[in-house]
Amino acid sequence: MGTPGENLSSSRLMKPLGRRSLSSGLALALQIARVILSVAFAFVAVGAVFGLGVSILVATHSIPAKVLNGPGHNMLGTWTVAIPTLVYAVVASRGALLIVRRLERVFASFVANEPFASANAGLLRAIWVTLIVMEITRITAWVATHALTAAFPSAVTVTFPHLLDNPIDLVRLFLIFVVLILAEVFRQGTQLREETDLTV
Repeated sequence: MGTPGENLSSSRLMKPLGRRSLSSGLALALQIARVILSVAFAFVAVGAVFGLGVSILVATHSIPAKVLNGPGHNMLGTWTVAIPTLVYAVVASRGALLIVRRLERVFASFVANEPFASANAGLLRAIWVTLIVMEITRITAWVATHALTAAFPSAVTVTFPHLLDNPIDLVRLFLIFVVLILAEVFRQGTQLREETDLTV
C-alpha cells in the first residue's frame, strides 16, 4: 500500500485535465514535436527547392539521369517520380506542423480545465481538413508518378518511394473519420455548454 504522498502523486498523473495531468504532459510533448517538425519542415522545403531544380534539369536533359541514378537508385534521377514526391513531402511536412500547432492549442485548453472551449471544435475541424488535403495530395502524387512514368519512360531504373506505395490508405482514412467525429462531438459539447451558461 503506497504512502499518502505517493497516492497524491499518482492521482495527479492520472488526472486527464488540469495542471500536472496527462494533458499537461502531452502538451509538453506537443511543444517538443512542434520544434522538431519546424526544423524538419525547413529542411524539407530547402531540399525540395534543390530537388525540384535538379529534377527540372534532368527533365530538360541538361543533366543525364544516369549521373544521379547510382547504386541506391537516387530518386532525383527520375524526374517523373521526384517532382510529385517532393511536392507531397512539402505539403505533408507543412500539414503535420499545422496539426501539431492546433493540437497544442487544444491541449492548452485541457490544461486550463476548459475542454469545451469555443475554439476547440474549430481547431479539430481544421485538423481533419488538413488531413484530407494531405491525403488528397498523396493520392494525386501517386497518380502523377505512375502516369508520368508511363508517359515518359526512363532509361534508368524507376523506384517508387514507400510513401506512395498504395493509392488508398485505410488507416489514414480511418484517422480522418475519427477526427471528424471528435470535431462534431466538441462542437455539440460547446453548444451545450453555451446553452447551460445562458440558463444559469
